[in-house]
Amino acid sequence: MSSKIIAVWGGSNSGKSTFATNLACALSARDRLVGLISANLVFGEMQIFFGQHVPPEKGLFRALSEDNPNIGEKFVASGESKNLFFLSPPTRYTGLLCDTVTLAQVEQIINAASVVFDILIIDGAAELTNPVSGAGLWLAETICTLHRPSIAARMWHQSVSDFVRELHIAEKQIHILQAPDGEFDDQTYREMTGLSFPFELPYVKRASELQNAGTPLYFHRDRACRYYGKVLEQIADGICGGGKP
Repeated sequence: MSSKIIAVWGGSNSGKSTFATNLACALSARDRLVGLISANLVFGEMQIFFGQHVPPEKGLFRALSEDNPNIGEKFVASGESKNLFFLSPPTRYTGLLCDTVTLAQVEQIINAASVVFDILIIDGAAELTNPVSGAGLWLAETICTLHRPSIAARMWHQSVSDFVRELHIAEKQIHILQAPDGEFDDQTYREMTGLSFPFELPYVKRASELQNAGTPLYFHRDRACRYYGKVLEQIADGICGGGKP
């Protein structure tokens, strides 16, 4: 699944942003220049994962406001890897700027960023109306769709089925199972959805704690994080090696 643009998608609380951030870390460790774009237009969430700050003169809205932005300068260095940069709304609250974002603007910056970076990851949104997520799904060669087993996750999967069919993106999807924390049986979820999951991510109890500390799971070395990292390495192999997983 050798890919230049990768979209990460899923319902609410599916682990999308955690996965997107840590996949970006795994790919950047392979000497790939990686760009990570956040679809969260309400506030700057991505910088939490890296313990970083995005000033007003950088970030997504500044890039969108310029006709021909020097897109590389709008990304912020992650601090964890010299090869990883991210584009997110600035840390300072930006009001209702998200209402002005168009699909055409987003497509322009994604295409520009795909020239700068070896691999571009779009951390998508559960909402189908999000322009960053929508453009990312359309332009991506591969869509990693995250599932955390629950009734809500099943309902989300059913609710987007028409969207997936109309955009003809089903063939680009790789469904990834996020292990539940004991609240819902994963086998029941498999039977309800009828999906095949080539990759399964373990439940990491400390994920929220590490996120708030600005430490990606990929760089933490306890047992659960190492297991999570091994799954990421398998996915990264497919992305960098070109083999279908």
